[in-house]
Amino acid sequence: MNSLTLALAALGLTGFALGAVLSATGRMEMGVMLMGSGLMFQVISLVRLKRAKTQGKQ
Repeated sequence: MNSLTLALAALGLTGFALGAVLSATGRMEMGVMLMGSGLMFQVISLVRLKRAKTQGKQ
């Protein structure tokens, strides 16, 4: 697994968790933005994993 993929996954999890905490403490707009960006990074890392899996089969 590529280190960039792991970094994107970690960034996604951290961003989502931080966004959830900020949303719960009252900074709703910033929390939602961080949660959205965290989900975006998760999707990017999942696409990279799927692409690496299909290239590994060939």
